[in-house]
Amino acid sequence: METKHSLWEVLKFHIKGIKESNKSFIFYIFIIYAFSTGILNVVTVLFPRFIIDAIVIQNRDNLILWISIYGSSILVLMLLSTISQNIFSGNAMAIKFLQARIFFKKYRHVSYRYLEDPTFQAKRSTALWAALGNNDMGYEGTLRSLFKLFPQILTVIGLTILLGLFRPIIVIVALLLSLLQYQFDLKGKKYKFDHRDELHERERKANYFFRTGHDFSFGKDIRINQIQQQFLKNHKQKSNVFTSLYKKLNVMGFRFSIPGMFFIAITNGLTYFLTANAYFSGEISIGEVSSTIWATLAITLGLQRMFAEIAKIKEDTSYTSEYMAFLENDEYFPKQEGTEIELDTIAIELVNVSFKYPNSDTYVLKNINLKINAGDRLALVGINGSGKTTLVKLLSGFYEPTEGTILINGVDIKTIDLEYYRNRLAVIFQEVLVYAASILENIVGLNKDPIEHEKAMSALKLAGLYEKTKSFPKEEHQELLKVIDPSGTDFSGGEKQKLSIARALYKENTTLIILDEPTASLDAIAEKEIYDNFKTLIKNRTALIISHLLAS
Repeated sequence: METKHSLWEVLKFHIKGIKESNKSFIFYIFIIYAFSTGILNVVTVLFPRFIIDAIVIQNRDNLILWISIYGSSILVLMLLSTISQNIFSGNAMAIKFLQARIFFKKYRHVSYRYLEDPTFQAKRSTALWAALGNNDMGYEGTLRSLFKLFPQILTVIGLTILLGLFRPIIVIVALLLSLLQYQFDLKGKKYKFDHRDELHERERKANYFFRTGHDFSFGKDIRINQIQQQFLKNHKQKSNVFTSLYKKLNVMGFRFSIPGMFFIAITNGLTYFLTANAYFSGEISIGEVSSTIWATLAITLGLQRMFAEIAKIKEDTSYTSEYMAFLENDEYFPKQEGTEIELDTIAIELVNVSFKYPNSDTYVLKNINLKINAGDRLALVGINGSGKTTLVKLLSGFYEPTEGTILINGVDIKTIDLEYYRNRLAVIFQEVLVYAASILENIVGLNKDPIEHEKAMSALKLAGLYEKTKSFPKEEHQELLKVIDPSGTDFSGGEKQKLSIARALYKENTTLIILDEPTASLDAIAEKEIYDNFKTLIKNRTALIISHLLAS
């Protein structure tokens, strides 16, 4: 399980995450749990010896004393262990959720060209699974394995001292066999790790059909076109491909664990033989027989669990290392080092621009030369599939030209700070996405400024959505979609288009507006209103309308 980061680097990454989440007290919880659980395991093995000996010699006073000490010790240690375990469990999940926020914040800046790349999506699935997947695997799994490891170490140390005083050979055999089993565990973990990308890719494909089959937006098409059986067949096929590999990995893991069963039998058999001989020769009491046998079983299992946790930590940190490498990949997340140029007005020039999508040999655009002066209003008309929307993506900075140059105010767009540039850019995309939030939040986000509120309402008026908004009981605070709020409203296609126009109009500081099929979902009356108010809508901004209709 070779990875880019060392074990210590990954552990430092976890320590940093704990501190950043303001959960530093968790280190004290680690200590409390380790000592309470470790000592509890030793007490459970040690004290029955004195109780049994008191029963054998019929000493009631000693019996009551040892039972009292044993019972109170168990009670206190179990309380500390249980409380610390519950405190840790909830906070471990909270620490992971902080990592989720870091991931999504970082993911906003992923280079757009990778979003439709299946190879990248496979890497993303693996990284996301490591950070946010199973609670007992990856990022959170490392924390939980470390939490379980320290009590096992203390248990082994305590029982080694206890058992080593009687028969050191038992401890030596148990340790050697546990180390041998550890090597088998590592091979099993490595086999699983080596197939991680294939497993997550198969799972991603199976989940696509599952998610789409439950997605409301696909409901009408699935039913009207009678493709339910096709979806079920595809999901079954992809699920079977995924589960076949999953079963194979589990079977291999089981095979590597089989030697451990024989190692436990060998250690226990040796212990029973040596303990019986010692008892028959009068070296130990019947109570010591009990504690020796229980100590052997506990130390054997303790050693195996300890090395199993170490192997699991190695596996989990390997996944976390991949997650770290994903976040650090400058190719996926290029640094925003562009310059800020004067954008009070925007002029555009395309010089011999050609473009083909990644992993494709076909040019979508070839040798395009176009000049748009500041303040121009230009309609770009073309048939479907002629590359109009691709041009929007290029002008928005989502892709870089394969060949040629795009100049913004005479400066190569590649050298401009994209976030700064997009703040002066308003785009109405052909495909409109509505968020599960209020109408107002769909325009202003979380901005609570009353002035921004008024600007949003003005934008709704210009877009022709104001009256519809005011017809709701909650008006602009009406929730959209039913994903979060059961009383949410689902806009029609035309209303979504108007909402998209309102979003673009709300960005008052923009100096370039691009409208990609802005009236595609509008009825004839609404379309006429948009064009009648076109000068008011775009004001003095440079405007580019993309359409397949000459009427535009």
